[in-house]
Amino acid sequence: MPDTDRLYALSSTHNHPWLSDTPGPALLIHDAIVAMRWYLTHEREETLAVAAHVSDDDGATWRDLPPGELLPDAERALVEQAQKPRPDDRHAAPVLRDALAAEAADWLDHRIRYVQPDDPSHYRPPTPAPSSWRRGGQIWALALGTIPHEQVLDRLKAQYTDPQPEGPQWARTGARDTLEALVVADDPTGAGIGELLGALRHLHPLTFGIELGQLSARAEEAQHRLLDHLVTRHPRTAPVAGAHPDPQHPAQQAARAYLHRLSHITASGEEGLLNDAAEAFTEALAAAEAARPPATEGPATGSPETPAIPGYPKHLAGDLQAAAQWRLISPAARRAADRTMISLAHVATNLTQARADAAPRRFGPRENQTMDLYTDLGQELGQLDARHALLMHAHVLAEAEAAGVVAGHHAIVAAAQEDEKAPRPRTGAELAAGHEKFMAQVNAAQDRIAHTLGAQRQVVRDALHRLFPQIGSSTGLNRLRAQLIDNSGLGFDAYNRAWRAVSDTARTLGRLESGYRSRTAEFGRPPVTAEQVEHARTAAREADAYFTELRSSRLLTLTAIRSLDGVAGLEPSFPDPVAARAARVMAQSRQRTQQAAPARPRSGTGTDQRRQTHSPQDPRRSGVRLQ
Repeated sequence: MPDTDRLYALSSTHNHPWLSDTPGPALLIHDAIVAMRWYLTHEREETLAVAAHVSDDDGATWRDLPPGELLPDAERALVEQAQKPRPDDRHAAPVLRDALAAEAADWLDHRIRYVQPDDPSHYRPPTPAPSSWRRGGQIWALALGTIPHEQVLDRLKAQYTDPQPEGPQWARTGARDTLEALVVADDPTGAGIGELLGALRHLHPLTFGIELGQLSARAEEAQHRLLDHLVTRHPRTAPVAGAHPDPQHPAQQAARAYLHRLSHITASGEEGLLNDAAEAFTEALAAAEAARPPATEGPATGSPETPAIPGYPKHLAGDLQAAAQWRLISPAARRAADRTMISLAHVATNLTQARADAAPRRFGPRENQTMDLYTDLGQELGQLDARHALLMHAHVLAEAEAAGVVAGHHAIVAAAQEDEKAPRPRTGAELAAGHEKFMAQVNAAQDRIAHTLGAQRQVVRDALHRLFPQIGSSTGLNRLRAQLIDNSGLGFDAYNRAWRAVSDTARTLGRLESGYRSRTAEFGRPPVTAEQVEHARTAAREADAYFTELRSSRLLTLTAIRSLDGVAGLEPSFPDPVAARAARVMAQSRQRTQQAAPARPRSGTGTDQRRQTHSPQDPRRSGVRLQ
């Protein structure tokens, strides 16, 4: 395991909602350097949007991880690697740092020379315009929370036909303006109305356009915070916000639209435009007041229905998170995943070194072999993630089915208790009516339980179809069982070998301990030493621990696989219409990137403090430290 206990989950989706929202490549890794480089090489506006999550407790709980927090983790890991005792690790640190800078420059180049997804030519101009440089700096600041570093911008400058000496300055200016707008959005209390309108105007171009994906949602959240504060501060809109505190009220929506329009005109704009905006706001406010919905008579008093099976149907946060949860309860799965992740991070470092060494020439057989090994390990880790995620989904179904049996017993007991409270029947008709009422109550509860279990089975069926789309028949399901058991090291052969290892190591330990105590030695052999006894004791302890892990993991796996038999014949859920799919993609992106605005103490005025925050002496805003 690495020095950190953090676990990174990076999932990608195709970011054009009119085409598809199918998931793309994903990565579950404990190495921050590999995670950051994976983000930079996969997150592209034209193809994929990457969402990152992090867990500090080995996958038990997760939180959103903005790329601006992932990059410092990678930098700290580089510093730690440069301080390791092994010379190979120390020599690899600068090579990895250069590779990270090159990939960051390539990521920024896709923003500077952006091509619309529906552009048939996909022509990337050899010389970017100043507005493109500024846009690249804005998106860098929006995603990574810093100003692009000189090393990254120098690499960009060298890629273009025109040197463009002013390009990096344009990028830094765009990033600095975006950072100032985000600071105002994080803490708008000390800013003036002019500053708030200016920040709103700056963020507005970053909030529309499908190509921005989750970055657009991040800018939109900042814009919402500005509007929430500005609508209560502006003299024209403050009375409306006081009378209608609900942001969804038509009157407040009209006030927010007026503020949007005013931010583009600016307070010192043309008087005619300001008057037109004020008149439009007055008309919209009058229309909203005239169409005021009738007041409701009061909240509903009905209590929500008790769930048939408490806690179910359960939807896991995601496939990567499900895989991490399975490794928490299955020691064999955790062992296999740790071994593969460590190997992948090690081979990734070797591949980077090989590319740096082979820069003047082509790859040789050794470098090609390293690249093939890196590809194989990546595929192996992806297959492990898919298998472990499916097992966790199936494990949840097995728990739901067990809870359904308990819920069925409780339903019978509840019906019997209610029947006992009823008056004692005197006639055969009353007895039959009481029995019919009892059975109706039990059958209704059983129907609700069956409906809940059906919904949980559909969740697992969708996961099976999503993770293993090739499984479409009983034959395919049998092959999947073999993958989940035998290929995971949980088959009968592995189980028997582990049991024999327990017996063999225990027998060897007993023989060595007996020889050490009696101080006798076999003919032709040296006497037994304390080191040999301790080594045998360690081997016996490890064999026993491994067999215990294998036994618990095998039991969990077999239980989960048995629950898959009930979902293989179900049809997967039908996809939503295009419009609903597009709305869901944007909602998911907004949910992934929504961050709570931290409260920041303000010792001076808003302008002075923001200038101090972005001064070159502040190490937090000095850019990405890739050197």
